[in-house]
Amino acid sequence: MKLNFLIITTITTLLVSSFACASPTKQKLVVGFGETLPPFVMSHTNSGLTLDIIKAALTPLGYEIEPRYYPYTRRAKEYIDGKLDILADINLSTENGNLLSGYISNEAYEYENVAIALRSKHFNFTKISDLTHYSLISWPSAGIHLGEEYAKMAKANTQYYEVHDQSLQVKMLFSNKANVIQMDKQSFNYYRSTLKGIDSTQPVDHFALFGKSPSGYLFKSKKLRDDFNIQLQKLKNSGEYSKILKKYKHAK
Repeated sequence: MKLNFLIITTITTLLVSSFACASPTKQKLVVGFGETLPPFVMSHTNSGLTLDIIKAALTPLGYEIEPRYYPYTRRAKEYIDGKLDILADINLSTENGNLLSGYISNEAYEYENVAIALRSKHFNFTKISDLTHYSLISWPSAGIHLGEEYAKMAKANTQYYEVHDQSLQVKMLFSNKANVIQMDKQSFNYYRSTLKGIDSTQPVDHFALFGKSPSGYLFKSKKLRDDFNIQLQKLKNSGEYSKILKKYKHAK
């Protein structure tokens, strides 16, 4: 009887220890991203600078990030409809322009949006309004994200278009079907390096008319936003943040 009691006690102790050591179930956070924003978001590999930053910040706190990819303008609607916990690629202009409510994080990354034209065109743009009379291809919601002066130019420009697929912008530039395209420098370099069937070696000029565009994440929860800000600073202090930026600097 003593032996049986000892065996039962030992088994019970092992089971209790096993349950105590088991990792708790992670809380899932659904995050909305634009689906074609390399190297910031690359849905085909479930990776990208923007995705890596929020994973690196919140995974150590016990959260599991579930990315969902949408056409750029639709992601705001999904957030409004309550289908997302967090929305990526947000600044004050996009929050107000899309009538969103929530808590914006500190700056997590930035875009360097520029106007790009073939050097053979010999353009010399010095201000945003200079673009008004040229065919210009941009990305969805640029008029909201880049501010009032850009929105005014876009409204006055009868040859202004916004396309969801940014690779199409680059194709149209190098095939001489658009005078100017407007996009982030890193994204342009990415698409240029992967372009096939069109001569993308033609020299181009960059016009830094828009300034750098800081972006972050919009949270439904204030506490989660505050926790993210703390973790983001830790990533920067530790050097992990710099490693993420470097990883995607020349991503293909």
